[in-house]
Amino acid sequence: MVALLFGRRLSPVSIPRKSLISHGGGELYWLPWNMGTEASFAICNCLRQFSNSTAARKVDFTDLTHPHSWYPHARKKSRNVFLHVGPTNSGKTYYALKQLESSSSGVYCGPLRLLAWEVAKRLNKSKVPCDLITGQEREEVDGARHKAVTVEMADVASDYDCAIIDEIQVCL
Repeated sequence: MVALLFGRRLSPVSIPRKSLISHGGGELYWLPWNMGTEASFAICNCLRQFSNSTAARKVDFTDLTHPHSWYPHARKKSRNVFLHVGPTNSGKTYYALKQLESSSSGVYCGPLRLLAWEVAKRLNKSKVPCDLITGQEREEVDGARHKAVTVEMADVASDYDCAIIDEIQVCL
């Protein structure tokens, strides 16, 4: 993938052979096999589109001219989006977490493990079972319909009544 993004060939010397795939004219690209099978197939599909064949459709990852066509499955869902903006210490996270507590299911996505840990602790303390899922730890509570996660661990395939992305400027 780095080769695709930066237009450079990868040197296969330092990369294990099983994590490389051949592409077109003998060039090798790294493929993260620890990803789910759907993601791996999507990457393979993308790589096929970058072949040297004249019939192949090329994809420009930097083309930002049609954002309305991105994420078609997500756009089909009926939902309300609220952007809560205010100065520091104005209660933005507090009111968002109150809404999360009152929801039947939900997810809190934060940029830091400590923020996710604090939210999980707060929800569990207020008798709302909440799982904690970060890159370093996973604490699952029986019967939990709420999750406090770091953004990279968010389950984007599940439906929630309430989803909070805290400190979104850090997550981008």
